[in-house]
Amino acid sequence: MEEHQSWRCNKETMNLDGETNLKIKQALEVTLDLKEDIKFREVRQTIKCEDPNANLYSFVGSMEWKGQQYPLSPHQLLLRDSKLRNTDYIYGAVIFTGHDTKVMQNATDPPSKRSTIEKKMDKIIYILMSSLLMIALLGSVFFGIWTKEDIRDGKLKRWYLRPDASTIFYDPKRAALASFFHLLTALMLYSYFIPISLYISIEMVKLLQALFINQDIEMYHEESDKPTHARTSNLNEELGMVDTILSDETGTLTCNMMEFIKCSIAGTAYGQGVTEVERAMAVRKGFRLDDDIENGGHKDNKIDDSPHVNGFNFKDPRIMDGNWIHEPNRDMIRDFFRLLAICHTCIAEKDENGKISYEAESPDEAAFVIAARELGFEFYKRSLTTIIIREWDPSQNVVEKRKYELLNILEFSSSRKRMSVIVKEPEGRILLLSKGADSVMFKRLARNGRKFEEDTRRHINEYSDSGLRTLVLAYRVLDDKEYKEFNEKLNAAKTSVSADRDEKIEQAADSIETDLILLGATAVEDKLQKGVPECIDKLAQAGIKIWVLTGDKMETAINIGFACSLLRQGMTQIIITLEQPDIIALEKNGDKLTIAKASKQRVMDQIEVGIKQIPPSTHVSTESFALIIDGKSLTYALEDDVKLKFLDLAIKCASVICCRSSPKQKVTRLVKQVTHKVTLAIGDGANDVGMLQEADIGVGISGAEGMQAVMASDVAVAQFRFLERLLLVHGHWCYRRISVMICYFFYKNVTFGVTIFLYEAFASFSGKPAYNDWFLSLYNVFFTSLPVIALGVFDQDVSARLCIQYPQLYQEGVQNILFSWRRILGWMLNGVMNAVLIFFFCITAFEDQAFRQNGQVAGLDALGVVMYTCIVWVVNCQMALSVNYFTIIQHIFIWGSIAFWYLFLLVYGAINPRFSTTAYMVFIEQLAPAPSFWLVTLFVVMATLVPYFSYAAIQIRFFPMFHNKIQWKRYLGKAEDPEVARQLSSRHRTSSQQRMVGISARRDGKAMQITRETELEIRE
Repeated sequence: MEEHQSWRCNKETMNLDGETNLKIKQALEVTLDLKEDIKFREVRQTIKCEDPNANLYSFVGSMEWKGQQYPLSPHQLLLRDSKLRNTDYIYGAVIFTGHDTKVMQNATDPPSKRSTIEKKMDKIIYILMSSLLMIALLGSVFFGIWTKEDIRDGKLKRWYLRPDASTIFYDPKRAALASFFHLLTALMLYSYFIPISLYISIEMVKLLQALFINQDIEMYHEESDKPTHARTSNLNEELGMVDTILSDETGTLTCNMMEFIKCSIAGTAYGQGVTEVERAMAVRKGFRLDDDIENGGHKDNKIDDSPHVNGFNFKDPRIMDGNWIHEPNRDMIRDFFRLLAICHTCIAEKDENGKISYEAESPDEAAFVIAARELGFEFYKRSLTTIIIREWDPSQNVVEKRKYELLNILEFSSSRKRMSVIVKEPEGRILLLSKGADSVMFKRLARNGRKFEEDTRRHINEYSDSGLRTLVLAYRVLDDKEYKEFNEKLNAAKTSVSADRDEKIEQAADSIETDLILLGATAVEDKLQKGVPECIDKLAQAGIKIWVLTGDKMETAINIGFACSLLRQGMTQIIITLEQPDIIALEKNGDKLTIAKASKQRVMDQIEVGIKQIPPSTHVSTESFALIIDGKSLTYALEDDVKLKFLDLAIKCASVICCRSSPKQKVTRLVKQVTHKVTLAIGDGANDVGMLQEADIGVGISGAEGMQAVMASDVAVAQFRFLERLLLVHGHWCYRRISVMICYFFYKNVTFGVTIFLYEAFASFSGKPAYNDWFLSLYNVFFTSLPVIALGVFDQDVSARLCIQYPQLYQEGVQNILFSWRRILGWMLNGVMNAVLIFFFCITAFEDQAFRQNGQVAGLDALGVVMYTCIVWVVNCQMALSVNYFTIIQHIFIWGSIAFWYLFLLVYGAINPRFSTTAYMVFIEQLAPAPSFWLVTLFVVMATLVPYFSYAAIQIRFFPMFHNKIQWKRYLGKAEDPEVARQLSSRHRTSSQQRMVGISARRDGKAMQITRETELEIRE
C-alpha cells in the first residue's frame, strides 16, 4: 500500500466489527519505493499465507521478495467491506476472494428467535386442530349410522334428503363411503375453529407496536441523536416477560468515555478528583466529602476558567502548568508522560485550524494520549518508522520537537494483557516502553526496578476501590546487541507460516519484556451512565434479577456495583475466587492437571458454603445476598458437573456479578436453559454479540464501541436507562395486548365454530351450513378483525406513568398470568358457552312460532342471519367489555364492525339471487320488518354477555389482580399519591419478592436499621 507521507492508510471497520475508530494499515519497508505503476512491471513476489478462516484479528503469512522472507501481519491486510479513510490510493495484492474472504467466513445466519407466547400459541392451534378432527370424526360416525337407517321397510326416515334418489352422499347402501365424504365436508366446514387470520393480525399488530416503540420520545437520546429502535417485531411481548437481565458493564452501565483522573508516579499519588464511586462510598459510610476535595472533582469544572477537555479530568497543582519540574522525581515524571505519548497506536489528525485530534482503538488509550498532551507532552505525528512528540520545557518555556525512531510494536492481546513499543531516542538510546495490567507487569520488574512497587500497589488498590481502571507503566534500556538478537528472533517468528506462529511471536516478546523499571500507574474513570442507579432500582422493584458480566477486576466491579445500587450496605457478599494463597502457590509449583483439580474442588467447596449461608425459601428473611465470582472460578463453575449447583446459588441471590468473565454466552445459555425463564442480555461491544444472540432478547447499546452489538441485537437503545421504559411500559403493554388479543381471537372463533357444529348436529349432520358462504368467508375479515387489531395496538390497563410508579405490575408478565392455560381455556369455555346460548335461544325463538304478521315461520336462511347477527353483536360487545382504554379508533372499529354487518346484509341481499343466493332479500323483506328479530337480538346479546359480566365483576370486587387495584385507585383519584403507591405495592409484594437491590432497597434497609437501633435503645 502507498501513501506518500507515511506509507500507511487508515481504515474503518464498522461493517466488520462495528468499531468506529480508525485503524492503521501500513506497508512493508522493503516495498516503500513502489510508488508508480511502471515499477510494478518487474515485481516478482511469492506470498504464503494461512488458509481462509473467520478470525478478523489475525493473519499469518510471509512474502518472498528478492530472495528474502518478510513477515506479513494483520497490519498489512485490508479486509473486504472495510473503508479507506484519509487515503488517496493504494497498491496491493489480492489474497482471498469471494467466499474465502473473512467477511464471508463470518457471514452466519442470525439465530431464529420466537417468543414464549408464540410457541404456546402453536400448542393451542394443535389442540384446536385435534378438537376439529375429533368432532368431524364424531359427526361422520353419527351421519353414517343415520344414513344407513334412512330407508327402513320402504319408508324414508329423512325424506327431505331424498336417500332413495341419492348417488353417494346420502345413499343408505353406501353409508360408509357417505360417512367418509361427510368427514371431508366437516373438516372444511369446521375449519373456522382455526384462526388462520390470527397470524396475519398478530404480524400487523406487532409491526405497529414496534413503530410506537421507535417513535417514543421518552427513549430518544438527544445528545447522540439516536432513538430506540426495535430491529425485530417478533419479540415485543417477550419484553414484558423478562425474568433475568444479563448486562455488560463497560459502555453499558458506564459511558465508556474514559477520563484520566489520577496517577501514581515514583510512589507518589497525584490527582485530587473525586469519582462517582467515591461519592457513593462516602454516602454508604455515612459521611460527606470535604468541599475542598469536591472542588477537585467535577464541581470545580463549573468555576474553572479553562474549558473542560474530553478524556482529561486531572486536577493537581503539583503536576499541572509545568510544576512537575519542581517535584523530587521529576525525571521519572517526565519519562512517565513520555511513555504515555509514545506507547500507543493512536492516529494524530490535524484540522484546518492546526488543532490536533486523536483516533484511538480504545477510549482509555485516547485518554492517555490526551493526558500527556495536556501536561506538556503532545503526540504530534507518526509515520511507519517514526513518532514525533512536542515537549514543553517549563524551565525555558519552549516547545521542543523530539523524533523517536519506531523499531517495533508488541501489540496488546487478551492473553498478554500488555503492550510495548521499542523506540530509539534522539540521543541514541534504545528504550522498551511497556504498559499493562498489574497482574502481569509486576512479575516482569527487575530487582532494581521495584523501588516503588509497594507504594504503587497500594495506590492501585485504592484506585480500584474508587472504581477506576488501572494500568502499570514501566520501561527498560536495551543495548544494541540485545536488541539485534531480539529483532532477529522476532522476525524469524513473524516469517513462520506454521500454526504456532503466534506462540513464537509471544515467546519472542516475553523474552525482551523482562527486567523492567517501574515508573508508576495510571487511573482512568469510566463514568456511570445517566440514570443507571434509578433504572436498576425500578427493575429490581419489578422483580427482575440482574446479573453483571464484566471484564473488570473484582474490586472495581464491586465498587461500581455499589455506585449503581446493585450492591448495598448490609448485603451479604458471597465471594467465589481462586486468588487464595494455597491456589497461587500451587500455580507456581504444580502441574496443570493438579492445579485444575484443586481449583475445581475449591470452587465447589465455596459454592456449597454459599448455598448453606442462604436460608431456605420457607423461612421469611429480610437478609439479602450478592454473589461475586471471578473469571477463573467461573470457568470451573460452568462445567457440567458444577453448573447446576452454581446456578442454584446464583438464583437465590439478589444480584450476581461475574468478574473477568469471557464466556458470556455460556452463562446466558445456562440461565436460559435451566431456569426456562425469559432472559435479556444487554451490551455495547463486539465481545457482547454472542451473549446478545444467545439470550431470548438481545438489547444493543449504540455507544463508543461501535455498532456491532446493535447489528446483532433485537432492540437497540442509546442508554441503559431506557431499559426501564422499554420493559416496564412497552414490554408490559405489548405482553398484555398480545395475550388478550390471542385469547379473544380463539374465543370468537370458538364461538363461531361451535354454532356451526351445533346446527350440524341439529340437522342430523347433513353437511348443510347454517350460514351463507360469504358470511362464513367474511367473518374473520370484516366483522370481527379490526376491533381486535385496535386492542392489540392501543389498549392500556394503566398509563405509562403508573407503569413506572407501580413496577410490581410487571410481574404479571413474568409469571405469565394473562396467558396461562387456565386463562386460555377460560376464554375458550366462554366461547363455547356463548355459542350454546346463542344457538338455543335463536332456535327456541324461531323454531315453531310465526315471527311475522302474516304467520310466516322462519326458514333456514332467516335463522342463519339471526344467529350470525347475534354472534357479531356478542363478540364485538365482548371486545368492548375487554377494553381498558377506549380511543376514538376503538369506538369506530367496534361499533363500525356491527354497522358494517347490517350494511353488508342490506347491499348483498339486494344483489341478483344468482350471486346473493340464500341471502337474497332476507334482511329487507323478512327480518327488518319483524319486531321479533330486533327483540330476539337484544335479548340474546344481553343474556349471553351476563355470565362474563358477572364473573368479571366478582373477580374485580373480591379477587382483584394488581392492575385492577391500580385502576380502582385511579378511579378514586389516588393512584399517583406516593403514600398510596407505597402501601399498595407493599401489600401486593410477597415475602419472596422483597426488594433486595436498588436505591429503594437501600432506603428500606436503612429504615429497618434505624428501627432496630431505636428498639434496642428503648429496651435499654
